[in-house]
Amino acid sequence: MDNSQISQFYEWIKTLAKKDSADFDLHGFFQGKNSIVFQKEELKNYSYSSSRHLNLRVLKGEKEGTSWAKDFSKESLQDCYKRAMEGLKLSDKKERGELAQNKQYEDFCGFYDESFKEIPLQAKLEKAKDMNRACLGFDSKVQPVYSSVSDLDNYCFFINSKGSQSFYKSSDVFASCYSLAIQGESRSNGDSESYAKNYENIDFKKIGFESAGKAIKKLSYSIPQTKRYPVIFQAGQPVGSLLLHLADLMSGKSIFEGLSFFKNSLKKKIFSEELSLYDDPLALWGSKSRPFDGEGFSTEKTALVEKGVLQNYLTSSFFAKALKAPHTKKACWNNEKGELDISASNLLMTEGNNSFKEMTGEFSQVIVIDFLKGFAGYNAISGDFSLESEGFLWEGVEARPLCQFTVSGNIKDLFSNILKIGRDSCIFAGTVKAPSFLVPDLMIAGK
Repeated sequence: MDNSQISQFYEWIKTLAKKDSADFDLHGFFQGKNSIVFQKEELKNYSYSSSRHLNLRVLKGEKEGTSWAKDFSKESLQDCYKRAMEGLKLSDKKERGELAQNKQYEDFCGFYDESFKEIPLQAKLEKAKDMNRACLGFDSKVQPVYSSVSDLDNYCFFINSKGSQSFYKSSDVFASCYSLAIQGESRSNGDSESYAKNYENIDFKKIGFESAGKAIKKLSYSIPQTKRYPVIFQAGQPVGSLLLHLADLMSGKSIFEGLSFFKNSLKKKIFSEELSLYDDPLALWGSKSRPFDGEGFSTEKTALVEKGVLQNYLTSSFFAKALKAPHTKKACWNNEKGELDISASNLLMTEGNNSFKEMTGEFSQVIVIDFLKGFAGYNAISGDFSLESEGFLWEGVEARPLCQFTVSGNIKDLFSNILKIGRDSCIFAGTVKAPSFLVPDLMIAGK
């Protein structure tokens, strides 16, 4: 994709919009993806795929209409415009956003590592094999169920009828290993993952070792007694998953539609003073970094929670007006539906001053949760949860592996009752950077 093609798209839509006295913006996304999957010591699958979307928003009067196209021919874009106008005319809702006024054209390439394309396919295969071999070599009782490596080459542009335009490139590399340990009738699982902007910043052997180590540690697990315990949610998957669900409740769209209990909560202290949480779309460590949002507005780091006080919602231009809240520029496109939505980019939770040892030593018994098995037991409206978990029971300096138990509570209460936060931040799924934290009292259901 080059500037001349983007200009051509712009002219095609501009000609149609001028006849209707309408404004518009055009958001294009292109992605190439390599995916490598190993099972045991064999290459299970290698694939390359590419996808592209053009998302169109047309604005006239107090309404807007949206549509999308994957075929970039003139006829396809004309049809895309026609569908957006039809949606605008048929809608009974007055839910028009605003047009971005950023007129400077900027080549923002801080999210792209130029070395990304220089690694040949065979070298990528070897790195995936290294992860697999490390897992296999850790212990004879361990076998990797699968290990995967994927890389994404992304290009995104934005242009609107007011003359605003911008684009950026980004590169992403994800690696993960999921292993199984077997000893007699006992079986246990372990997983590990890593994310970076290039291959050189990922330690593939370490991922394999960590995955196998987790599986081995839980071979001789027990089931905890049902009662209330102090609980540490460990940095990584448990904390990252919880923060992503918390951010969903801060969406201006959810609040406007009555699907969040954070309505009328701005500038109020509703969480523990220990908690500070930010949305950082310019973070170089994140996979959802973006210099502009789905409406073309320049993005910036946003305080969501500071010392327990809810500072901002995640808003687009429309929901900021509807809620009389600050416009935090969090609009994003749902490429499959061709609709504008709201989403956090990269979530950053501020570290505390506590070591993991200090937190586990705070009580005579502490359950450390290092894995949450999905969120089927989570109610997104009330925030109540009952989640199957794995982890360890710490008693002094000893830790016993635990499985087959659930942790229950409410997500708002959970983050309101944080007692201590660790200094052990790590990145989860490329989108959350956060440390472990301790909650003094949660219900654990075991035996």
